[in-house]
Order: sequence, then C-alpha cells, then structure tokens
Amino acid sequence: MSGVTQRYISKELIHFVGRGLKEDEQYKLLIHIIQSGWLTHPPHNPNISGNLTVNPNAKISKNEMYSPQVICFCDIPTEDLSLHVKKYSPFGLSFSKDFISKNGGSPIHYLSQKSKVRVIKNIEPKDMEELFNKGKGIEAFFDHIDKGEYFDKMMVEYHELFQMFRKMIMDNRKVAGVPPEHSRLMDLERFLSFHIFSYFKFFDHSLNDEHEDNYYFEREWRTIGNIQFSIEDINTVFLPKKYGMQFRKDLPDYYSQLIFMD
Repeated sequence: MSGVTQRYISKELIHFVGRGLKEDEQYKLLIHIIQSGWLTHPPHNPNISGNLTVNPNAKISKNEMYSPQVICFCDIPTEDLSLHVKKYSPFGLSFSKDFISKNGGSPIHYLSQKSKVRVIKNIEPKDMEELFNKGKGIEAFFDHIDKGEYFDKMMVEYHELFQMFRKMIMDNRKVAGVPPEHSRLMDLERFLSFHIFSYFKFFDHSLNDEHEDNYYFEREWRTIGNIQFSIEDINTVFLPKKYGMQFRKDLPDYYSQLIFMD
C-alpha cells in the first residue's frame, strides 16, 4: 500500500537532556547545548570523543563489558513521547535521521536476556548411539539456556581465543617488529568492539512499561563520539510550556519547531 506511513517510528531522532537534574537546571543545560553547538558524552569535552572501555571480566548481558562514549537518541513519534519523558526529562532537541546517520549514528540491536538459545550438548559418540537406541528425539542432544547466559559464556571464549591468536602470531614471527597478521587481527577486534558489540543492548522483556530499565520502547540510535551541530540542524526543541517565552528570549535565532511537553 503506497503512501502509508507507520506511526511506530519517527521522522526525527530525539535527545532528551538533564536526567536526574532539577527542572531549571535541565532548561539551562538545554540552552547551553544549543548555544555551544555540541552534544557531548561524559566527560563533556569536545576534544575527548569516541573512546571505548572494554572490561573482559564484566558480563555483556548486563551491558557492562563494552562502554563506548556515545550520544543516544530515541526513535519515538511525538504523540507517544509521554512515557519516555517521564523517565528522562521534558527538555530535548531532535535532528533528522539523515543528519545523525552522517554523524555515524545507527540503531542499536536489542537482545532479550531471557530468550532461549538451543545449544548442542557435549555428548560422547557412544552416548549419542545409546540415546538413538533408546528412541530419544533430536531434542535430547540440545540444552536450552538464556541468551544472556549464552552470550556471557561465548564472550569469555572470544576474548581468550583472541589473546591466544595474538600470542601465536607474535611467537611465530620471522623478523623483529609487529607482523602484518597482528595488525589485521587488531583491526578485526576494533571492528567487532566498536561496530558490533558496542551496539548490543540486553534487556528484560518481562519488565512493565513504566520500569526505568525497560528501554526497549526507546528504539535507540547511538553515535560513538560527540556531535557538533548548527542551530539550523535542529528539527525540534522540546520543553514545558512555561519556559516558552524565556526560550524565545534566550535563543531569538531559533526558527524551527517548538513543542511543549505538557
């Protein structure tokens, strides 16, 4: 059906600011961001951008193993923002998906922690034959474990094997220095770390909609690194109505859309 648009996604991506701050502080932060022309991640320095901390001993299922410096946006239609605003802030600004995409943004990949994974058991050949003789079905050869548990297990394997490969390459080099195979392995590891694992987000699908850790509804996009923008790049500014007049005084050069979140 041509021309039909689904409302469950938005034409713009929204970043709400000041979660946990008092309302006046949230407003001041919004003005500061727009005037500075920078959306920044901690430590909120335009010159420090896009780093990644990896803790191999943490659990990826808890979203703690990979900690990239990111800016997060939600892909939620304006009419459906009320739940998200309650959890974060009524102050925000949005940009087109094209603008965020050109700044490296992409949707994240949500993974349900409790989703079951079918994993083949480690069964000796003689035991397999016995199971067949007893008429056991194919499912007797598999375990079913939580996806979060499975990823935690396999990520331990991943890190251990990469360390093994790195050591093998260095131990078997023919001349002094770093062999090209080592550089290729490091490039692969950086690719997986920055562009795959940093875009995983595990969640508990059983939480109710209002729970602060139920972020599946956000349809998050993220960019690794700070974003510089001009006031003309902003699609919409969101704030409570009582700040409308002050906003127009503080930012007389802003001519795009203004939406009151009350």
